Amino acid sequence: MTTAIFAFDGDMLRNVCLIDKENQNITNCSDQPITESYCMYTRRSRERFSVEEASLDSRVALHPKRQNIQCYYGIPLFGSKGEMLGTVCHFDSMPVRVTEEVATALDDLAPLIAEAAFSASVKD
Repeated sequence: MTTAIFAFDGDMLRNVCLIDKENQNITNCSDQPITESYCMYTRRSRERFSVEEASLDSRVALHPKRQNIQCYYGIPLFGSKGEMLGTVCHFDSMPVRVTEEVATALDDLAPLIAEAAFSASVKD
């Protein structure tokens, strides 16, 4: 399972922080178009978005990550003025259910994560 913070930069997704539970040497990923990430669904809805098993989920049937990323749980990160800055998410190549405990913890921590991750780049 990987946990990451991503920033929206126009149509691009920029990695702010990444923790890979299986390989601690991986600390970031390449920038990518938002449409190539499940983060696009979080951005569109401005709400949390989750997929437990992408190969069986019709909502992501045509998504380019469907074959590689089976599990995704993402929540939006908002700035102090309500602007959507990015996402914090869990994802994995294997189908994994994100527990309600983890989901609630991420939801509760989202404002703190947004403040910590974006405070230097966002001016009030």
